[in-house]
Amino acid sequence: MKWVYYEAFDKIPPHILYGLLKLRQDVFIIEQDCIYEDIDNLDQHSSQLVLSEADTVIGCARLVPPGVKYPELSIGRIAVSSSYRNRGIGKELVERAIGIAEKSGQNTIRIEAQTYLLTFYESLGFEADGDEYILDGIPHVEMIRVSMPK
Repeated sequence: MKWVYYEAFDKIPPHILYGLLKLRQDVFIIEQDCIYEDIDNLDQHSSQLVLSEADTVIGCARLVPPGVKYPELSIGRIAVSSSYRNRGIGKELVERAIGIAEKSGQNTIRIEAQTYLLTFYESLGFEADGDEYILDGIPHVEMIRVSMPK
């Protein structure tokens, strides 16, 4: 398995971009039976953390810079292929994304967590920041993680 961090949208090779968009479609639209606009005009302003195996994207996370979606850096579109779940990849994906954010000096991170994943994100240092709300038919809670500057 190979981890690659793409700091700019135009640096993502076309076959990897296709793979990460397909993975997000498979997870968020097909598996969750949720019709929503995944291509939301944030990708071209964001960086992407991608895990692939033999040129197949099996995990991804999007890091949106501060001021684009929220005042803080946000991590979203976190997805792992169904055939690679329950191996700790999701946790490593989020930990690596947090590490990238902190390394760039961003010590406050915001996420929109699906409510059923609250405990998972709490285990990674996130805390609920507001009430539950429905987004695209799925219960969510905004969460925030603040770490000490290094």
